[in-house]
Amino acid sequence: MTLKISRRVLLSGLAAAFSLGIAFSGVPAAAAPAAGSCTLVDQMHRTVKLPARVNRIVVLQHHSLDILAELGATDRVVGVMQKWDNLLDSSFADIMPRIKTLPEPGSLKSASVEQVAALKPDLVVVSNQMPRETVDRLTALGIPVMAITLYVADKEQASTIHPSLVNPDAAYTEGLKQAIELLARATGTEKRGAELWKTVETNRRIVTSHLKRVPENKRIRVFMANEKGFTYGTGKYVGAAMARAGAKNVAETLKGYKQVTPEQVAAWNPQVIFVQSRYREILDQIRRDPAWKGIDTVKNNRLVLAPDYTKPWGNPAPESMALGEVWLAKTLYPEHFRDVNLDRMVNDFYKKFYGISYKKH
Repeated sequence: MTLKISRRVLLSGLAAAFSLGIAFSGVPAAAAPAAGSCTLVDQMHRTVKLPARVNRIVVLQHHSLDILAELGATDRVVGVMQKWDNLLDSSFADIMPRIKTLPEPGSLKSASVEQVAALKPDLVVVSNQMPRETVDRLTALGIPVMAITLYVADKEQASTIHPSLVNPDAAYTEGLKQAIELLARATGTEKRGAELWKTVETNRRIVTSHLKRVPENKRIRVFMANEKGFTYGTGKYVGAAMARAGAKNVAETLKGYKQVTPEQVAAWNPQVIFVQSRYREILDQIRRDPAWKGIDTVKNNRLVLAPDYTKPWGNPAPESMALGEVWLAKTLYPEHFRDVNLDRMVNDFYKKFYGISYKKH
């Protein structure tokens, strides 16, 4: 059986729609699959042949691990990426307690082929930062490797962590949807995957409808403070999330993930500064650093720590779109979201897709 997933590919200066399949342009057609197996095309435009049943998965991409947890497939995970607690926040152990004991044969950017192979995986999931040589060596051993980028782009842009996207919102929306479909198909959890994406769409409509009450000239200017003075500019999901939530990213003139000075932030004059839960120590660093004390946002204590369910902001996770965007909009415009019970939404999401109640950290 051959899986075909329709998607739009966003090229620089051009948006075009086409279908994925084993005869994808630029990718050789795969040999006829064995009975029960399936062939699909991953987000790096690579043809991947999977066995009929994927029982053992090594996951070296944190967003994919999160999606697999929501699909109810973490019992098949036999290895994970290093520093998962920093990439996803240590609270992920509440969702997947056994992660603390799993082998860590690689990271986003490298892997020990020998250690991965020793785990006898039916599938290895990697990011677009994994070297082609490593992927080729695993493939040569007969180990299927699936690359997940979380955005849709042409072959060249899919290989970079800071892509040039004509429409980032559409690229990340379709990219996350496709990532869910790919991982659901690989694990035979298509129905659950469809329910997960439906929740994303439903919750996003809540944000859109409520933001109609906020005039464009009243949209709040925001800044995302990350470790070592870095922030997100254009080309990353965070910008699309901010726009969806009615915020204006003051760093939108930057491309990708860039380091900035407090003086630059002061010149931008954001009304709110956000910090991700995985970088919570930055809040105290900003408050203690004399270079930040002259910034109005700091003086007025408009520093906000994002809850862990908003997930890493560079690329989207299902919670980022289904919960994070609601949280951001409600935080910025509480008077327009009084009827939205976010605590209940979060707990319902966690119970349905993780099988646990949400525990605030």
